[in-house]
Amino acid sequence: MLSTVKVRTAEAQVIAEPAPPPWPDPKKFAKGPFASGEVGALVYLGRAGRYADPGVAFGVRLGYDLFRWLAVQAHVMGASSDATTPPPTFGQSFQTYLYAGELRFSLQLHRFALFAEGGAALAQVSTNVLEQVGVTHGSNFTFAVVGGGGLDYHTLNRHFSVGLGADYVWLASFTGGHALSFDVYLRYTR
Repeated sequence: MLSTVKVRTAEAQVIAEPAPPPWPDPKKFAKGPFASGEVGALVYLGRAGRYADPGVAFGVRLGYDLFRWLAVQAHVMGASSDATTPPPTFGQSFQTYLYAGELRFSLQLHRFALFAEGGAALAQVSTNVLEQVGVTHGSNFTFAVVGGGGLDYHTLNRHFSVGLGADYVWLASFTGGHALSFDVYLRYTR
């Protein structure tokens, strides 16, 4: 009679985790809703820049990545500046608010993305302090056009990225009304 011998196979134990990938997979983070918070500066240019000092700015963007290269977003920003106007309002502070709808185009390069964004907005200044120097004219609201770009760096955590951005803002009914905003941001993608 023949006997059968059972052979046991050796099993290896993994004692180290595999190395993380060198960059995140864009398919996992470049689709769906996102939110970002930004902090930076708003600098008025031209005639408005003569009477408004640069100010600190805060903003929020909420949006949706339709494709890896295209997103729609709502942008709300507020900035606080000091007016350098003649007396009696010398040294008065005012705020600038921007409410925008934008498109964002991205080019993904591994962990980095170059982007361009632009759209239409409603801009508002909180007081009429710039009216006495001829920048605003009876209304603190104006139509605005926003355009800019920047660089996004995606962490290995698929939800988070950080970046630098700059936007040009043209303020239609303010005399010499245009500005630049510069910001750093943290972005969360679901």
